[in-house]
Amino acid sequence: MSMLSNHLAISPVPIDYLRDESRKTGFANTIAFPCNTDELSAAVQLLAAKQHTITIQGARTGIAGGAVPKGHAIINLSKMDRIFSANTSDRLRVQPGVTLATVRHYLAYTHAPSHGFFFAPDPTESSATLGGMAACNASGACSYAYGSTRQHLEALTGILADGDRFTLRRGLHQANGRRFSIITENGRELTGTLPELNMPAVKNAAGYWIKRNMDLIDLLIGSEGTLAILAKLELRLTPSPAGVCGMLCFFKSVNEAITCVSQLQHTPNSNGQTALLTAIEYFDTHALRLIRESASYTGLLLPKFKSAWHAALYLEWALPTPDSLPLNEISQLLTACGGDPQDTWLATDAPSLEKLKLFRHAVPEEVNRRIGERKQVYPELTKLGTDFSVPNDCLLQVMQRYQDDLNTAGLEHVIFGHIGNNHLHVNILPRNMEEYATGKRLYRAWAEQVVTWGGSVSAEHGIGQLKCDLLALMYGPTGLAAMQHLKQIFDPTHRLNPGCLFMNAKGSPYTKTNLPKN
Repeated sequence: MSMLSNHLAISPVPIDYLRDESRKTGFANTIAFPCNTDELSAAVQLLAAKQHTITIQGARTGIAGGAVPKGHAIINLSKMDRIFSANTSDRLRVQPGVTLATVRHYLAYTHAPSHGFFFAPDPTESSATLGGMAACNASGACSYAYGSTRQHLEALTGILADGDRFTLRRGLHQANGRRFSIITENGRELTGTLPELNMPAVKNAAGYWIKRNMDLIDLLIGSEGTLAILAKLELRLTPSPAGVCGMLCFFKSVNEAITCVSQLQHTPNSNGQTALLTAIEYFDTHALRLIRESASYTGLLLPKFKSAWHAALYLEWALPTPDSLPLNEISQLLTACGGDPQDTWLATDAPSLEKLKLFRHAVPEEVNRRIGERKQVYPELTKLGTDFSVPNDCLLQVMQRYQDDLNTAGLEHVIFGHIGNNHLHVNILPRNMEEYATGKRLYRAWAEQVVTWGGSVSAEHGIGQLKCDLLALMYGPTGLAAMQHLKQIFDPTHRLNPGCLFMNAKGSPYTKTNLPKN
């Protein structure tokens, strides 16, 4: 096997590194596994000399195709997996290949100065890397209280497409209005004007995050590797609660569940002395059916379902003291919304809490299992999963639109997810390619409606390569051109993550034959 450097092999690229959890497969000739920032910079410089495009990868847990290579080279950051203690107990410095599970274990069992602190972002897949979480601005169920990854990053180091590097720190490197300037280690200045974008006032992970006088670190967070490669990160930790409580509440109708959500959204959250509501998760009747039928659920030894249950909410609280959950107030709320406190599963210890979390995870697991079976007959078939968010006053409308369209089309589906942020995942499970085509048309029509309401086409999964058309729909030709101009400042030869976020000039993702000119 010929080598370009100690960690840069020409060929072959292992098949697993040509795809991610989107199930999309790409192509590449070269793969690098740098172990530190110097090796990463050296590999990038080597590829720059050859004018090769670069796809950046972590654990490849994303479902939008952002880690699928589109020619030339892959740089996989999984071997950059060291954790460095910071100067204070509420900070932690890490390499981008460190996984969320590793950070959690480190804080719980290894790093004594940070005992009593945790890293709040909680995407479903704990094997995700911190670099990938930052690149996609990952969030998860507890983003209802804690926000996305963006709110928990203090500093980062980026590697440009020519190997030069720079560091940005929150509160220190900021835009002046819309003008910005970043000085690299080699003394080069990256300067320009931030575009005027109509950013939606909802949970959003679609395209670049841009505001006047913004912290410039936020420009890199959520940029999906299209501006620079994230080489180091400093995490801001959150004080651990005295306890965590989870509750699964069942309802006889969807409207009753949504009424409960609305009541919770309009109730002031913790003042520091009371329980903090951290998650509001939704399951429709089809999701409950899938859980009943899944192998994951049968091993959980949970109570039996009642036939009258047609919707459910999972609620989670962080407790300032072990006994601070206001059970009387919660019971009154459930009763007022048409729920029944007797139809409620409560988890106050770690084992029972883990069961309720596995309950939620059983939905996407069962969806993926069924799609896997159907792909044996229809290899081109995939699930169709939405990642839309809408303003508070559009939640009932978007739910009704989903249900009406799906019932009219007769498509098998489940609706679940982060309803506290008005962010639901509709998973369509097509049984053949005709249903797949119908589902795609619905997906597009919903996206158009969500944008009209002021929502986002991607609240947490990012755009990747699979939703470039939706980013264009959301921001229009002018907004998209402004984002591409910004990328030009950081990556003038368009070699970082080709095909991610933006379609090419012909309106289609990059392929083997239409890679960007160098």
